[in-house]
Amino acid sequence: MIRINILFILSFISLTYSSRLKYRASVKENVDLYYTITSLDQMISVNYHQSIEFLNINSPYTTYFLVDGQKLRTSRLIDREEFCRIKLCENSRCHPCEINMDFVLKENGQPRDIISLILTIEDINEFRPQFLDGLGDGHRIQLNISEGVPVGHILPIPSATDKDGEDDELIYWLDKTTKIPFELISFGSNQIALNVTEPLDRETQDFYEVKLTASDQGNLTTTITIHISISDVNDNVPIFDQQNPYILNISENILPSLIKPLLRIHATDHDANENGRVVYNFSPQVSELIRQTFQLNSYTGELFLIQSLDYEQYKDYRIPITAQDSGPVSVPVYTAIIINIEDENDNKPIINIRTSDYFQFHNDTLYISEETPINTLLMHILVQDFDSNLNGKVQCWIETSNSLKFNITNTINNMFSIYTTHLFDREKQSNYSFRLIVEDFGIKLRQQTIRDLHLIITDINDSPPIFTQSFYKISLQADEEYYHHQQPIIKFQAHDADLNENSQISYKLISNQYKHLFSLNEQTGELFLLAKLNELNYNLTIRAHDHGKYPSELYTDVQCYIKIYYKPIFEKKKYLFDKINETMPINTSIGFVKAHTYDKSLIFYSISTKMFRINSLTGEIFVNENLDYDTNNDSCENFFVIAYNEDQLNSTCPIEICLQPINEYSPEIDIESRLIYINIDNTSSIHINAFDRDRSPSNFLSFQFQKPSKCNLTCLSNGTIYINEKHFCLGIIDLPLSLNDNDKYPSFKITNLTIRLIFYSNTVSLQQILSSSSLNYKLAIEIIIISNIFIFISIIICLVLCIAYRQRRQTSLNKSTQFKIIKDQIGFTENHSLLNEGLVDMTNINLKVNTNSDTSSSYNDSCYGSSEMDVHHHQLGGGGNKSTGKILLSSTDKYIILCKDQNNINHDETNSSSSTSSSSPTGNNINLITKYQLNKRVETTQLKSVNQNLEFFQNDNEYKKILTTTTTFNYRNMTPLNEYYL
Repeated sequence: MIRINILFILSFISLTYSSRLKYRASVKENVDLYYTITSLDQMISVNYHQSIEFLNINSPYTTYFLVDGQKLRTSRLIDREEFCRIKLCENSRCHPCEINMDFVLKENGQPRDIISLILTIEDINEFRPQFLDGLGDGHRIQLNISEGVPVGHILPIPSATDKDGEDDELIYWLDKTTKIPFELISFGSNQIALNVTEPLDRETQDFYEVKLTASDQGNLTTTITIHISISDVNDNVPIFDQQNPYILNISENILPSLIKPLLRIHATDHDANENGRVVYNFSPQVSELIRQTFQLNSYTGELFLIQSLDYEQYKDYRIPITAQDSGPVSVPVYTAIIINIEDENDNKPIINIRTSDYFQFHNDTLYISEETPINTLLMHILVQDFDSNLNGKVQCWIETSNSLKFNITNTINNMFSIYTTHLFDREKQSNYSFRLIVEDFGIKLRQQTIRDLHLIITDINDSPPIFTQSFYKISLQADEEYYHHQQPIIKFQAHDADLNENSQISYKLISNQYKHLFSLNEQTGELFLLAKLNELNYNLTIRAHDHGKYPSELYTDVQCYIKIYYKPIFEKKKYLFDKINETMPINTSIGFVKAHTYDKSLIFYSISTKMFRINSLTGEIFVNENLDYDTNNDSCENFFVIAYNEDQLNSTCPIEICLQPINEYSPEIDIESRLIYINIDNTSSIHINAFDRDRSPSNFLSFQFQKPSKCNLTCLSNGTIYINEKHFCLGIIDLPLSLNDNDKYPSFKITNLTIRLIFYSNTVSLQQILSSSSLNYKLAIEIIIISNIFIFISIIICLVLCIAYRQRRQTSLNKSTQFKIIKDQIGFTENHSLLNEGLVDMTNINLKVNTNSDTSSSYNDSCYGSSEMDVHHHQLGGGGNKSTGKILLSSTDKYIILCKDQNNINHDETNSSSSTSSSSPTGNNINLITKYQLNKRVETTQLKSVNQNLEFFQNDNEYKKILTTTTTFNYRNMTPLNEYYL
């Protein structure tokens, strides 16, 4: 309703007034929050009944400004740079940054006119210039310039930017600490550069550093360092360390080495980087012999020997060398290395081999046919030695494997002949290696020459083709039309042990009666179908023949057996089972599928879903899981059934099973619609949301409301409730309703419930409504809480009284029971004889049971922790009979407790002066009470000769005792509780 009123007001204003009132104002950025930019009285004459509001409440300016009655204030920080960045300025112009805002002028709450305000955001100088250098790190600008640039060369510098104003208003200058060959110039709009004023020389100075300062019109400055690196120009040539040629004398027996150089040449270049890196090379005029004999390291200038020297061939070498830097347009300089060879006696025999015209010899490899006969001359060995006498005379022999034998003869001088001694078979072994050794008869040192040779046996066509299988068997599906797809059904492969054309194989179909059905590729051995096969079995003969001609062509035949299989075919292209009841029990049959084969073989069935199962032999489909029409997104299930035979050939067929919905659930109301809060000032209607878990396509929900006792509400069957604006309604209303799903499968279902509507308004808040209606509930709750607390306290008091009564009763029972036990187990003895160590004869023990009930109660509190005991004591003075003896306790833990007779404490103190001797361990003690007990770790201990048991610990509060300890003490000075250790 409010939106409709606003739209009506705007339409009224746009139709009534055709012109707007336009005004200008300005504000500086970064002013305080709620700063007053302008007011209505500054624009027009107003009265206190007039106010302004934003015309467009969704304008982006409403987040920065607010209207306070007749004043326009700032609501957040105004930043001109932010307005420019997000393009809030008019026409996206930043200089100046102007924004247009429209307001509605209201009088007594009614629109009267539209005011347009052009507000200029004035900039304040708050930012320093910033250098945005992509080549530096923000604090330093890196520039590079070549030393070869001419005077007047321009070197551009990245300029600075100012967020406050125009960049072309910035001023730049250089802070020169030393003289530099540069000056600062400017060109274009905010473009600066360095002008070269003097020639540059990197060898004199390779870099310069200057300070560049940028200042805006408000005198805010920023200074950055410019580092100018002078790059090198190749203007120097290498200079050798010595001007004369390098001369070296070496022996011809020196060994080649790539680790130890013969000598090293060196040249220097004053340029830098690549312009100063010197590279050494052989001069282009150097012969290939020198390049094969020596190697020069281009970077270090080291000369290495890579091939043995021979004084008989070359007595010296002259090697021209160039040194050249790696810079552009480099100029080489020259020097020479002279190497003189010193002669040594090191000539070795030289082997020359000549073969028969019937054989081929190349790269120390001799090629002969595998039909070469025995005693065939293979080669002549010609040996040459430049030495004389015995040093030039040689002998020759051959080292071979056991399978290869040669016959070697010495014909004339240093010539030898080699003959075969057996026949060769290339298919068994096609190549051999043997070593030819020639050695002279030198006196001091014999020189030997070894040459490794190879013998290759060439092929003749003496091996027929052999198939990879001795018999081929394939199976084909009858309905697979291989002849349409041009796919081979099988590929025959054979190999031939021969070489070249002798091993080149072609294939041929010999079975002429099947040539209209099959086609065989002669080159690849692939067999293709030409027509559809109708029989169950085919037997083909395939031949593989080579292309050898010497001595003849060879071939091999193989049989290929083809068996035809037929896969199952369904009787229908698709099976449809519709109107399946969703409440159908598990294991209920819904129908059959059927397939057959051409060869009448047994068919098995499987299904691609877990919701249903299929009998693998009959094809009958059963329900396997509980069906539910409502939980599925689609009412129909689509899957496949598979039929396969004993040969595992299979076919698939689609199945569609459609469920029949059943009206199972009653309609329900959304939990949000059961309790609804309604502001009658802002709400004219509400809608009750309901749903039904049944997905039946025929059902629809309808509402039937009972008329409420108060509030004039209009309730529709679609769940919409209209509130009468003229009828003022507040408070809580419980509205009964009936919800019908109108389903016909098998019948409709109705849900009866009550929803609660709570009405409030802008003047009477929701809290007031709830508090007034909940006073009775609060009083009832307080009464219930107080009653529960009283009952809880009563239960606790009863439990405490019951527990106290049971404890008192148990204590009384324990006293009466314990009294008799203690009386039977308390004995007395003389002095502290119970503390003596060692085993004592038990015949001297004299134990007496307490029979004096008059004194038993007077000692209940004489020992700490023994308030429950009744003890027996005796008096040893005045000529009374004294019981003497010692008691033997076992080696397990035991203890005794000695306590004073509380009734005789005063008597003891009176006689303390006259009975000094009785205080000693051997004196008489009239106040000694002795009790002996076991600890908890042993059950009972029996005296050696007296059948009397000792008592256990009574509780955990009694002290632990230590065994095998003897103590003497004065009974007179005992405290009421004293414990002594055995």
